[in-house]
Amino acid sequence: MTSTTAGRLLLLGALSGVFASCDKSTPAGPTSPPTNAPANIVVTAAPAPLVAAHAPADAETKYRVPANLTFQETAGQAARITKLTVTVAASSGWSSSAPQTVDISVPAMGSSAYSLSSVIDVGGPDATATWKLDVTAADASGAPLSVRSIQSDVRIVDPPVPDAVLVGAGDMAGCGMQAPIETAKLLDRIPGMVFTAGDNVYPAGSTTIYPECYGPTWGRHMWRTHPIPGNHDWDSSGAAAAYFAYFGSVSAPGLGYYSYNAGAWHILALNSNIAAHAGSAQYEWLKADLAAAATSCMLAVWHHPLFSSSINGNSSRMRDAWRLLQQWGAEVVVSGHDHAYERYAPQDADGRASAAGMREFVVGTGGYSLYDVAHRQPNSEVLDNRTWGVIKFTLKRSSYEWEFVPIDGQTFRDYGSGTCSVLPAR
Repeated sequence: MTSTTAGRLLLLGALSGVFASCDKSTPAGPTSPPTNAPANIVVTAAPAPLVAAHAPADAETKYRVPANLTFQETAGQAARITKLTVTVAASSGWSSSAPQTVDISVPAMGSSAYSLSSVIDVGGPDATATWKLDVTAADASGAPLSVRSIQSDVRIVDPPVPDAVLVGAGDMAGCGMQAPIETAKLLDRIPGMVFTAGDNVYPAGSTTIYPECYGPTWGRHMWRTHPIPGNHDWDSSGAAAAYFAYFGSVSAPGLGYYSYNAGAWHILALNSNIAAHAGSAQYEWLKADLAAAATSCMLAVWHHPLFSSSINGNSSRMRDAWRLLQQWGAEVVVSGHDHAYERYAPQDADGRASAAGMREFVVGTGGYSLYDVAHRQPNSEVLDNRTWGVIKFTLKRSSYEWEFVPIDGQTFRDYGSGTCSVLPAR
């Protein structure tokens, strides 16, 4: 063997040892998690943002928040989710938690989906809030796992607003009469917004009679009053001008009709002294206002009642407006003109009892002399013509309560409640 051959053999032997050593290493490939690593759960929620909505069957502050959850295990160990706790908090300071016991298996290196629906108490008018999810989990042996909490924005659809109080009457201020003084005392101790149902002064509106007769009584509450005109505010020469001058911009000068909101309710203050039939300026305004209203709870106030059992009787002036309001789901109409208190069952504009109709209250009890009963109308449920007082409405999110409050020394009362219908399709 030559020296050259021997050298080549030595080189080959060395190389084979190197290759043998390389064959013993772990082949390159995907890295697997260590078998003793704890399970690791990553949670995601959709959609973004989440949405909280109120269900009509639920209590007024209860909102449901659906979330589509995905649990992803990334450490190669199976796990089990046992509890999910949702907390929603808003900038106005309220928060609400909703824990839920669950049993969700998450496979090693796999994922599980879960649809979570939480019911929370919304404690304020916030339109947005922060949603947080805390997860309780365990590994296959039952040992607890730490899972990072997640957060999401949540949009609150139609957040609740505080109850509103609307109190008032019609036919009140006659100079030198005691009853208007007494009904004004009721306003002194009832908070909320004040409405008038017309005929704010007697015998006729003027630049002197408003400050002299209305001012010392109901005028104490001008800062919170939403008036409408009656025939005594309107029919005499100069009366309407005096009415608008006294009540100012809130009375919609020149028109006498307008709208405002009271809590979750939309209030229509209409003028029954002028045209309100289909096609009239007031009717067309009303149609546009109803279309723009952002609430399904509505109450209207005008002076001349469509139905009345007292001496003035029924007035057809607002029949078309009644039909339009009913079409849009309004619940209540309040009038004055006849000096008595009368409550009707829900009915349509033609006087037919209907659960889909409006409930009318005639409240001409603000302080002027009371009237006799003439002819009891169909659907009249309660009638009293011996008591002065005011009606107090407590307007809630999807319902209302009424209470007739008599002046001190008188005892007749009427009270009850009703619901606010779902806004019909437009």
